[in-house]
Amino acid sequence: MDKPEALYHYTSLEGLTHILSSRKIRFSRLDLLDDMTEGSSTDPVDWRKYYFVSCWTSDPKESIPLWHMYTKEMCGVRIKLPTEMFKKHSFCKEDIPSFLELADTSSAPAGAKIKFYSYLPYEDLHGEDYFVMPTSFNEDVWPFSVVYTDDESVLNRAYLEYDKEKNNTKISTHEIAKYKSTVWSFQKEWRFRINCFNAAPRSLADKMPVEEYHELMINRLRSIGEGVSREYFYLDISDEAFSKMEIVLGPKMDEAQKMIVSSLVDKYNPSATTEASNLSGKVR
Repeated sequence: MDKPEALYHYTSLEGLTHILSSRKIRFSRLDLLDDMTEGSSTDPVDWRKYYFVSCWTSDPKESIPLWHMYTKEMCGVRIKLPTEMFKKHSFCKEDIPSFLELADTSSAPAGAKIKFYSYLPYEDLHGEDYFVMPTSFNEDVWPFSVVYTDDESVLNRAYLEYDKEKNNTKISTHEIAKYKSTVWSFQKEWRFRINCFNAAPRSLADKMPVEEYHELMINRLRSIGEGVSREYFYLDISDEAFSKMEIVLGPKMDEAQKMIVSSLVDKYNPSATTEASNLSGKVR
């Protein structure tokens, strides 16, 4: 499925305030979402504690269910942003442990100053008990369309697969958080997804020999099971995307709430546009 040019996010006035003032989008850990069956698996691992998502819809038509679910009493807003909405951060290869291969740099000229680009700065990619897998940001899955099904073998399956010939275990990382029951199909959801694994604390990198830190990192990456302690990530919206923001006011907003939105936009994003809901005066 082709990516849409723009995506839509329903949120409360409080949510709008955070987005405008911080210029960031929140990613929530999978076990904190409203669908309590998210990330179900027959594996002996709670994958929900390793995955973070930001949820959007591709449907330009206003949705009464989404207004009801994600904006208090239909008095929130719907935000529209370009699908390519996130800022890219750069950091040098010298800034990260030498054994971490974030990309194939073998073809780079000797002595070249190599830079990596990511939607997260390195200090957020590598935390005290986690490491974000660079494959999270692969173009073909950033973002992706949620698949709706009632097939239990898909909704509650094994993601770990043992390869007898190679004597190793594979993880179907791009399948996790991809499927939902058809009862949620009205959302027409697109997701940005971040996948983490346990890792050695970044703060120890300069406090022990490289070889010891490398061994500690490998052991932690292999220790699947406990999840990561972090509950949210906050990704920066790019300046270009931020300037193209469009805001639809909730269909039941009163004048005071509209004034709050107007004040927020004037203060934090004067280039954003606001308009009334097509449902205003049509729903009780």
